[in-house]
Amino acid sequence: MKRLGLVLLSVLLVLAFMISCSDNPIESEGLARLLINTFVLCEGNYNSLNASLWSINSDHSEITGPIYWNPSVNPLGDTGQSIYIHNDKLYIVMNNSNTIETGDISSGFQYESTINVPSSGPRDIEIVGNTAYISCWYLNGILLVDINNYNITDTLIVSGLPEDLLYYNDKLYASITMNPDWSASDKVIEIDISNGDPVITNTFSVITGPGQLLGYQNSIYVASTYYDDNWNTYAGNSKIDLHTNNVLKKDFGITSLFGPDMTIINQKIYRIYNNGICPLTDSLTMDTEKQIGNYNLIYSMASNNNLIYFGISDYVAPDNVIIIDTTGNEKANFQVGALPGAFAFYTDSTSDIICENGQILLKFQLLQNYPNPFNGITNISYSISVPTNLKLSIYNSLGQHVIDLVNTYQVGGEYSVIWNGIDKTGLSVANGLYCGMLEGKQFRLMKKMIYLK
Repeated sequence: MKRLGLVLLSVLLVLAFMISCSDNPIESEGLARLLINTFVLCEGNYNSLNASLWSINSDHSEITGPIYWNPSVNPLGDTGQSIYIHNDKLYIVMNNSNTIETGDISSGFQYESTINVPSSGPRDIEIVGNTAYISCWYLNGILLVDINNYNITDTLIVSGLPEDLLYYNDKLYASITMNPDWSASDKVIEIDISNGDPVITNTFSVITGPGQLLGYQNSIYVASTYYDDNWNTYAGNSKIDLHTNNVLKKDFGITSLFGPDMTIINQKIYRIYNNGICPLTDSLTMDTEKQIGNYNLIYSMASNNNLIYFGISDYVAPDNVIIIDTTGNEKANFQVGALPGAFAFYTDSTSDIICENGQILLKFQLLQNYPNPFNGITNISYSISVPTNLKLSIYNSLGQHVIDLVNTYQVGGEYSVIWNGIDKTGLSVANGLYCGMLEGKQFRLMKKMIYLK
């Protein structure tokens, strides 16, 4: 009888809690329509001050630019290498100017500061917490910068020229594209940054010339391109299984069909190939029957929300950015500066979420835990449509934080985690009502659950 009474009481609490949580459309399960602006960084020509930044509005009807770049007064700089968005700020890596340019993008673009990294040759940036990690060729290392004051705090020497950086599953990964003597490397390193003092914990051998890294389903995918003494181009794909640390490799030999960029679309890995993009098979070959797009001179590629962005370049301005959907239909075509090489996608933090039954721009879903009520363990499943920093937390009926089950950057896909009724101190929670909350930058989803010993 006691157990039945407890269950009835818990059910009543659930109903009350559901009513109290139903007023806020953000705190619900559904389809979210968000306003997303696209930033395009044009690399410009080496040893010239013609790098440029552009912005495409959320419905892809208009492009603005060059932004901030003024060749006679305040040039963006020489060789725009990569861009990164963090907390309403855009970070622009300027390779040959040896700077990181920063701007506030909460309402357009407003120049904020220049971080000088002299004689470093910066390539890529990844921000975790309050630390920016910057891969630097000329240092054979990764710079650590405090983003609160932009002071350089440390340098991690990596014995090679680090290229792409990826924060995945609470670890930082770096592709080492060349050795210290500038010969082609075949290494990807894993770095533990959990204690603030970065430590290399693993080194993986992949296809020579590793560039972009992509994390998906507990694996790291690696796109490789390298050259011989006669400037013949070679390409390959690699996959690092983080469960086993085994590396699957596919070397395609001499070929000019591959581009450097990969992306995830509908839970498949795509890479630039043969004037379009093709998905990778399980053996890392290219599935040419499912190619999307057919454009000459593809220099770069990215995707967001089932749209594909191509940077088209003949190395002389003006170049073009072309946007297509996953069926290959062209949605927009804009003229930009020389060598459009990097894309970043920004969701305005002040915009509201609009739930619609028509056009679906983004989809986030938190499923009901199973079993529920539960005794021992319960399974919590969720899905996200775009890469995001994500947190899945448990709260008690008083709104007190119990534990974080997930707190990391994740790519779009379906996920599942187990909660065993243990709080963040390692103790078993009391019987009663709990709330699972899935949070990203622009959404918060909640599910109620009952724990019974």
